[in-house]
Amino acid sequence: MNTQRISLIVVSILLIFIGTSSTTTDTIYWSEDYKLTWNDFKGQPDYNIQSISALSSSGLMHSKGCKNGKLNYEVLSYFEKKESWVKAEAYTDHHLKHEQIHFDITELYARKLRRALAEQEFKCGQEVAFEHYVKKFIEDWHQVQHNYDATSRHSINREVQAEWSQRIEIELLLLDEYRSR
Repeated sequence: MNTQRISLIVVSILLIFIGTSSTTTDTIYWSEDYKLTWNDFKGQPDYNIQSISALSSSGLMHSKGCKNGKLNYEVLSYFEKKESWVKAEAYTDHHLKHEQIHFDITELYARKLRRALAEQEFKCGQEVAFEHYVKKFIEDWHQVQHNYDATSRHSINREVQAEWSQRIEIELLLLDEYRSR
């Protein structure tokens, strides 16, 4: 009986070790301590798109619940590895910086949304109004992502890309109190 118990403990420890060590995630949540690497781009490049050498799939995720008569929420910015890709010609630090700025813009809009929601009060039963409010931020985020690519010409205009980088960095700092904890 004692050897069975020891065997069970050993098997349990191995399962925990195997379970935690082999777990990989296909999603990266934005963190100031982590910058994207080309290893994060796991998707297959779309060679039908001639004008794009790399693509970052990032997004704003939100959830909501009801507590004490009020809607509470969480907003996260994320990057999807399997949906993000790079073509061979774009494996440069400059292109990677361009893609990081896309992810940083996503985090900026997560912070803007957190700030705006902190100034609002949605009651339980106002989920539709809440979603409508969030949708406006998502539309604005999409527009800014498009403007970034258009003005930087998908990273070709280095000067404009540097301006965007500086602007986004400053805006993130100004909204530091709204980063995800």
